[in-house]
Amino acid sequence: MARFDDLPADQKAVLQLVLRQGRTYAEIATLLKISDAAVQNRALTALDAIGPSGLDGLDDERQDEVGDYLLGQQSASERAATRDFLEASQSGRDWARAVAAELRSAGVAGEDGLPEIPADAGEVDEAFDALHARRAARAEQQRSSRLGGVLLIVAAVIVVVGAILLLTGVIGGGDDNRNDRAAATTTTSTGTGSNPASTATVEQQINLNPPNGGRTPLGVANIVAQNGRRAIAVVGQDLTPSNHYVLWLTNGSGTKFLGFFQAVTASGTDKGKLQGIVAAPTDLSSYTGMIISRESSSSPRTPTNVVLTGRIRG
Repeated sequence: MARFDDLPADQKAVLQLVLRQGRTYAEIATLLKISDAAVQNRALTALDAIGPSGLDGLDDERQDEVGDYLLGQQSASERAATRDFLEASQSGRDWARAVAAELRSAGVAGEDGLPEIPADAGEVDEAFDALHARRAARAEQQRSSRLGGVLLIVAAVIVVVGAILLLTGVIGGGDDNRNDRAAATTTTSTGTGSNPASTATVEQQINLNPPNGGRTPLGVANIVAQNGRRAIAVVGQDLTPSNHYVLWLTNGSGTKFLGFFQAVTASGTDKGKLQGIVAAPTDLSSYTGMIISRESSSSPRTPTNVVLTGRIRG
């Protein structure tokens, strides 16, 4: 399974024209002065290279059909037929999700750049079970506290307050230090800096979702600004316990390492929760996406197991 960056230049160019500019095979063929079939062949050959191989029940014809579906090159009736196939085929869903994850990781396709991949029956059941559990927990929380609200939003506010403290100088923050595990730190400090926190603003909220279209885990990132300085505050829930969650920024040319989060635990009140703050890099405006990955190494060079993604606007 190759990476997007390893593809030949002509194949990468076709995928970028399709996913970033919304071009059809016919439009690209006219632009490049080649046949529609040649454009389609380059696109599907590229997807074949970055997708897993040897999946049972997924022959070349079906794989090409799913590839056209992911790239938005089908008619309404063809899309409906392919979706029916994906709902019934575990192999088809696995291949489509792996390809979609690689395209998003490479920054070629954003959150809204690819069509929905149907969930597994088990995932649907788990989602409904989780929904019922969340509703029950929310009702209990509202009964026991006038604050109520959703856990994720409450935690996001806490982290944003920490980001404001970072901006006012209470917390230090580094940039581009691959070996600093505190680059994305969690804070419970209640101190105040020399500038009032009320002058800080949340410039943007970024919803973080699984790259495969699932319903868990979930996260929220806030870009907070004050006096020309910025911080990125992140909170997540329902994550797999690990010591190596990493925050990255992405654009069409690659990824930027921002730092590690504190460990996500398997028990206690913080079970499955991710929370952290990092000083935003000076070139933040040149990035279009945000990634949270779970790594097996303490010094990753690129994101491997992407668990949450979000799109930065402007």
